[in-house]
Amino acid sequence: MDYLIYISVIGSIYILYLAIKILKSTVKIDDKKDMKLLSFKDGLIMHIMNPKATLACLPIATIHYPANNITGINILITSIMLALIAVGAPTLYSFFGQYFGKFIKQEKVLKVFNILMAVLLIYVAITIFYDHVYLVLRGINEY
Repeated sequence: MDYLIYISVIGSIYILYLAIKILKSTVKIDDKKDMKLLSFKDGLIMHIMNPKATLACLPIATIHYPANNITGINILITSIMLALIAVGAPTLYSFFGQYFGKFIKQEKVLKVFNILMAVLLIYVAITIFYDHVYLVLRGINEY
């Protein structure tokens, strides 16, 4: 377990490095590029080929259902609700992409987004270092 402190140091330094790279990055949007619009068929194939749904549903059905005593008709009801959530997510992505796409493509908006992401990464790096390195070395936290 002693090696975890070194992994935490390396991880927090790497996250801090990523934050600095994001802060220093410049945002340039080139609208002149030829962009191919995706069709419904393209989206459907990408959605079907995406293993995320399967990888999320397997542990839910095999671990979550038995652990929470979901049996009988409740399996059907819970599975239908899970399926509605799975269908609803891409629908929401499409809705937000269609209506907020033009807003997001502005260089100023992307710059603000980069700054926010960098600040959050700096916070994560400091938190990891503080909780998993500093407090461990002081003997307050254990690994």
